[in-house]
Amino acid sequence: MSGWLQRGLLFWLLCLPLAVCAEGPVVYSVDPTRSELVVQLFKTGVGAALAHDHVVRATEYTGSIQGDTTDPTTAVIIIEVRAASLQADEPEIRHRYGLTAPLSEEDRRAVQATMLSASQLDVQRFPTIRFRSTKVVPQGTGRYAVTGELTIRGVTQPVSFPVQVELHDRVLRGRGTVRFLQSSFGYKPYSAFLGAVRNKDEVLLHFDIVAPLAGTRR
Repeated sequence: MSGWLQRGLLFWLLCLPLAVCAEGPVVYSVDPTRSELVVQLFKTGVGAALAHDHVVRATEYTGSIQGDTTDPTTAVIIIEVRAASLQADEPEIRHRYGLTAPLSEEDRRAVQATMLSASQLDVQRFPTIRFRSTKVVPQGTGRYAVTGELTIRGVTQPVSFPVQVELHDRVLRGRGTVRFLQSSFGYKPYSAFLGAVRNKDEVLLHFDIVAPLAGTRR
């Protein structure tokens, strides 16, 4: 199975209409109970019909979005995921992403163990997955292009992705998808049977981040 990561990830952005919020520096804190970071991994190889696609959800992470409300380009987004908290192929998440092929609990545990192992994410040596933005560019109403640095297994690589942002009642919400290659972070996608069954190198990290203004409860 799976090599992730991962998200992972993730990630996003500050957009504050001046009519709604006072000018000046602000901090929004990511609420993991209302947010979601999910990585999709896809099967390939001549034996793909006997394999499974996978989904991996981050369950423990922190994050913040900081910046000046008068200039969204000053936003700095930071997300840190505890790598050992990643959960592979939870039935509800598989169903949500259209993965209807049955996966036994024994297979799910095997996928989980492989994902966290030294050959994949190596969570014992690299306990944190981190993203930090380096650039935010407005692309139109509520849309931004975000560039930043993603660190997995101690390897840092640049990533860029679009974000759709909404602000409602002092709560920011950012949604989007990041594409990246597992091999860019120093490990090979999972493979078995001499490569007849393997995961594609490219994975998708889907994020839906909810972040209330620091000091408020929503």
